[in-house]
Amino acid sequence: MASTGEKREGHLERTADEPRDKDLHEVRLEQIEQVNERVRLFRLELLSGPFLPGQWLDAYIPNVPKAGGFTITSAPSAALAGPSPYLELAVQESPENEPAAWLWRPVGEILGKTLRVRLGGRFVFPPSNSGGESNAGVDAAASAVKKVVFIAGGVGVNPLMSMLSYIAASKERDAPAVSFLYASRLPRSGNLSDVLFLGRIARLFGEGKVKGEMKLYVTAAGNAVSQETRRIDGAQVEIQPRRLTVADVKAAIGGEDREDTVVYVCGPPPMTDELVERLAAVMDSRRVLTERWW
Repeated sequence: MASTGEKREGHLERTADEPRDKDLHEVRLEQIEQVNERVRLFRLELLSGPFLPGQWLDAYIPNVPKAGGFTITSAPSAALAGPSPYLELAVQESPENEPAAWLWRPVGEILGKTLRVRLGGRFVFPPSNSGGESNAGVDAAASAVKKVVFIAGGVGVNPLMSMLSYIAASKERDAPAVSFLYASRLPRSGNLSDVLFLGRIARLFGEGKVKGEMKLYVTAAGNAVSQETRRIDGAQVEIQPRRLTVADVKAAIGGEDREDTVVYVCGPPPMTDELVERLAAVMDSRRVLTERWW
């Protein structure tokens, strides 16, 4: 992340070494939902092309010279869904980011517009040996992964939402157990229900489509949130009114046998950098996968 006074790199520069498709796809911006004061949800009608859970898009916006980078939040099955395949994006308001600023223009100005997108990224589930050095030595078969620990910070939840949806849609009996640790600021509304994807994630656990546990770490001014276990969309969600710590992650990883466990971390660089560094003492660093976006 660029420090104050530095020129911020664009998406294409930051991801120059990442794998990406050669082809561009046309998509139509068909639906926009305001999740909370900082995040909009976009549904893009897709003409063709599957993707891997966790991948992002190079998004070429009309009259914007450089592509923006946005993570896909929908399950891969949505891109193959009958007559109306689609991709979903969750985009945080960012006036200094020209592609994101375009997507935050008045809805009437952009709804129905056509964009061009290209798939890319190596931060995917199941881990891919072909994805790059960071995944070397990790078995690519989903059945070889018995436990997944997802650690999300803010809009870093986006690729993990896609991966969790993929696991939920799996018909395999031996789908991995999941510990989902989600750190978020409390939205300005003061309502936990406005935390990005909180209800959707909880529903997958509550409906039994994903086995495991979910914990929410919320920072807020004053005493806006209390420590409790709350039933959200059928799931028991442990709520902690504090920052997520390395100790929380270590507890989620559990015992000594970690050869069948994979950890995914996505969030602000200070958070991801600290967790990845500290977890190196706990488990094979090749099984701790991360993506930094800002």
